[in-house]
Amino acid sequence: MPSDATESSHGPLRSVVVPAATLDRSRLHEDITLLAELGAKELRIGIDWAWMQPSAGAVNGDAVEFYLGATQTARASNIALQFTLLEREVPKWFDNDGGFADAKWAGHWWPRWVEVCADSFGDSVAGWVPIDHPLAVANRLFPDDPRRHGEVLDTVITAWRDAWRILRGGPPVITSFGMEIVRPADQTIPAEHAAKRLDQIRWRLWLQGLRDGVVSIPGRADNEIADLAGSCDVLGITVRHERDALGLLHRAAEQGLDRPMAVTLLLPAGTDADRELVVERYLQQTTEAASALPLLSVAVSPAFDTTETELHLAPMAGRGIISRDRELKDSGRLYFGITE
Repeated sequence: MPSDATESSHGPLRSVVVPAATLDRSRLHEDITLLAELGAKELRIGIDWAWMQPSAGAVNGDAVEFYLGATQTARASNIALQFTLLEREVPKWFDNDGGFADAKWAGHWWPRWVEVCADSFGDSVAGWVPIDHPLAVANRLFPDDPRRHGEVLDTVITAWRDAWRILRGGPPVITSFGMEIVRPADQTIPAEHAAKRLDQIRWRLWLQGLRDGVVSIPGRADNEIADLAGSCDVLGITVRHERDALGLLHRAAEQGLDRPMAVTLLLPAGTDADRELVVERYLQQTTEAASALPLLSVAVSPAFDTTETELHLAPMAGRGIISRDRELKDSGRLYFGITE
């Protein structure tokens, strides 16, 4: 594994995430330099698939040059730059003809997208996150149809395997599984059944699949997918509640994947004073986790503020540790250990 992914002698590396939808292209080079100066050792950014591949089979050379430039700036700034290939948005041309709801269509075009990224950026990146929060892909398409939801999950986990086949052997391939403590919404039997299904999907489907290659989706027969077992270099999870980070990291480690680990906290809305308390608890939890687990890095997302009107990103507005004017907030000072 490249040295960029090794654990610091002072504990897990401090990392930040800039989702594709919040990335300011006009400021990215300055932002990379700023983050490195603040002490970030890793930066994960989402690639805008629709911008880089405006139509099926096409590649936007300007987009490729932009992201290559980012890798050069990161290298010069001594910050490890990772690329996420799929976040929330897919290109319209991909979605209009079925997207991940059509296994054949996705099985044709998704690997080609991964190949474009591998060929364009190769070893210039410090890591790959093929799919961020893969469960969310199925949740967005068929939230109320368990049968179709299961079909999409099967397609997405196959897409992960396809990405692994293309990317393995290069920069580390990192998972980004959204993990939560699943509790029934109420005390009814349907709520208990729904919680049991969700817990199985969040935990057993992905972590068992990566451990032994067997895909287990509620309502479908188990099946083994070739090359799925062991298909990551770093086991990364994403958490919404900082108080759960320690327990979720331990539960993930107990699945027996025997991989280095990483964790990302989705920062909450509210005042920065509230966010500062969240960051403090998060660092306490991850410091304790690192004493017992092979925790390589801790991250927060998003790094920068947006506004409610900017790119329709109300859910992320004001949640960063750095303002839109690129001023470090108190939560950011705490996160990076800056006391002056």
